[in-house]
Amino acid sequence: MKPLRLFFALWPPEEVREWLWATLEPLRRARPGVRWIPPERYHVTLRFLGDTSRALLPSLKLAANVLAREEPFRVRITGTGVFPPRGAPRVYWVGLTPGAPTRLRQALDAALAREGFAPERRRFKPHLTVGRARAGGAQGVAEARGGAVPVAPGESFDVDALHLVRSELFPDGPRYANIHKVVLAGRQE
Repeated sequence: MKPLRLFFALWPPEEVREWLWATLEPLRRARPGVRWIPPERYHVTLRFLGDTSRALLPSLKLAANVLAREEPFRVRITGTGVFPPRGAPRVYWVGLTPGAPTRLRQALDAALAREGFAPERRRFKPHLTVGRARAGGAQGVAEARGGAVPVAPGESFDVDALHLVRSELFPDGPRYANIHKVVLAGRQE
């Protein structure tokens, strides 16, 4: 049976995603060499799992359910930028306050480790990916970095759930489906 491409995510409310899309409109016009992600796909990847056996779904759900005891929190947009920090930009992003999302990520990592999943090696930086530069784009590095993403810090939103998401890749971009939701209730078991 074919594995599932999975990740854990936090979804901003629709109104925040739509606000970001509208705010980024001048940038989309100025950077035609970037594949802009539609707002319905904006999310924070808490932990990417990649191709995962369907047999592991019960363990993933069990690990995620432990996080129901975590408190809901408010996250604030902190600024914008591009990855990598040097060289030609490949990813345009909107950053978020690191405190609570990082603690949730650590709790998820610990719960996944108890279920036998290897720890994530990459450093976690809470962000929403809003665009991806095509390889060999026509823009120079300096031009692409100038005013990377014009979003002022300060907008915020509540996070009250964690989702296990299935991603299917298509020529026009990925399609996501939430397959398990854990509400952050803040109650100890």
